[in-house]
Amino acid sequence: MPFNKKEHKNVIEIRPRFRLITEYSIPEVLDLLKESVHKDNSVIGKQVHDIFYLDVPPSEQHYWSPELRVSLEKNEAGEGTFIRCVLGPRHSVWLMFIFIYGFLGVLTLFGGMYGMAQWNVGNGTGWLWCFPIAFILILSVYIIAKLGQRTGRDQMLHLISVLYHSLGDHITERK
Repeated sequence: MPFNKKEHKNVIEIRPRFRLITEYSIPEVLDLLKESVHKDNSVIGKQVHDIFYLDVPPSEQHYWSPELRVSLEKNEAGEGTFIRCVLGPRHSVWLMFIFIYGFLGVLTLFGGMYGMAQWNVGNGTGWLWCFPIAFILILSVYIIAKLGQRTGRDQMLHLISVLYHSLGDHITERK
């Protein structure tokens, strides 16, 4: 779901990313985000150093509810602020998917190595089934993640809308 990209070359991503450049300074951007969150009851915000998290209120959250991580940096190319945004599931959901991918990867690696070793010495090749089964399982987990992303799409678009409305017309460049 490439929101802001001029080229749509990475449509398979689970956690969409986009960048903005604004003429505001970092404290001004943080103040605008806090003010916007304070006025709007449909989002909650939390600041951790120069990172601001936009989230859906707990009453509207479901398993696939997204969060928008807004990371602020001084724009080295000129004045203003460079804003990096990552839109994805909450940390607990993301960690679960990373754990599943890692577990399937390790199981495939060691099961496949054992199967190849058994095949080389002329024994049974049952462990070689790790490769196609793991491929099917990894593809299934990916499809579930994409379906979950589609379930939270309206909330994703709302979080992005809150970000854009809080910055107003002072976004000088979208990447």
